[in-house]
Amino acid sequence: MKSKIGYRVWQFWQSFKKSPGLEEWEKVEAILTPSELALFKQLPAPDQNHSLRVLKALEVGGETDLDLLQAALLHDIGKTRYPFHRWERIFAVLLEGAFSTIAADWGEKDPRGIYRPLVVNHQHPAWGADLAEKAGSSRGVIWLIRHHEEEDLTGLLDQGGVELLQKLQKADNLN
Repeated sequence: MKSKIGYRVWQFWQSFKKSPGLEEWEKVEAILTPSELALFKQLPAPDQNHSLRVLKALEVGGETDLDLLQAALLHDIGKTRYPFHRWERIFAVLLEGAFSTIAADWGEKDPRGIYRPLVVNHQHPAWGADLAEKAGSSRGVIWLIRHHEEEDLTGLLDQGGVELLQKLQKADNLN
């Protein structure tokens, strides 16, 4: 497994990749509904590529659940509400790694000034779930998007879908 620093360096370099190619777009179009596809197209190329890597990891693992595959492509759609600059992503990752309590507190503030990248990181799951709901996504997709960043899943055990959520989180964390 990659070291945390090595992973972040790899992730940074992945942000320079070009937009997905024709074959990847055909795959996305086969999985998403037209309104979900419109959401996916709003993601910047680095986030589209990240979502495609998450999808590929799930498919390599034999996953075929449509809700899971759609959530893989749309899990970060909430970040389009307040798009990141590259330096903001770096700032958020560094602050969350070094000062997780402060980052969590700041993540509850209004998305302005220095707080903005942390607010986006903390609140994008809820924003993404709202966008997916407005786009007509299934309840399962909405639920997966809403909870994809949660670390403590004990409160979710009675809601179903936790196994799919864990698979999404694992693929997301590796990509």
